[in-house]
Amino acid sequence: MGFDRFLGNVQLKQNLLQSLEKGHISHFYLISGPRGAGKRTLARSLAAAILCGEKNKPCLRCAACRKVIGNNHPDVITVEDPEHKTVAVKIVRQFREDVFIRPNEAEFKIYLFPQELGTEGQNALLKILEEPPPYAVFILLADNPEKLLPTVRSRCTELSLTSLQEKTLRSALLQQFPDAPAEAVHAAM
Repeated sequence: MGFDRFLGNVQLKQNLLQSLEKGHISHFYLISGPRGAGKRTLARSLAAAILCGEKNKPCLRCAACRKVIGNNHPDVITVEDPEHKTVAVKIVRQFREDVFIRPNEAEFKIYLFPQELGTEGQNALLKILEEPPPYAVFILLADNPEKLLPTVRSRCTELSLTSLQEKTLRSALLQQFPDAPAEAVHAAM
């Protein structure tokens, strides 16, 4: 299965698969790229791959993968603050306390940050990134990674996404919606 659900960025997917096959898991991933590049899809797929119990990661069939993709795995925590543009520092501090509680059922505990962090939130996150527990993995999504503090960026494995080529996107849309009118396919792109 691998990262087949995630379109484009072929080299990045190959590098990730090779790294995972060798058991190399970073404690901090920064997934960056323009809006619509698939950052959330890659983040969920990566979380599933890290927790997957099968050889071809993510298999998307085992219990761990299904829970991650279904957004109900107890060891995958989404840290966001829907009431604000950036995640408030108090929320980052709350999750920081949770980091020291061991995983419930997996080898790793994964924290997804789909929303921007302000400077205060980044500084609060930095304290845990300096010496994380061995089971903690952080996945931060960013449209503009240059807005992150250099000290935060220096601690991450950056996965930089590119936009899908029109040909790839059109092909995927036609495959998923074969009866869709051409105008609808064009509008979806």
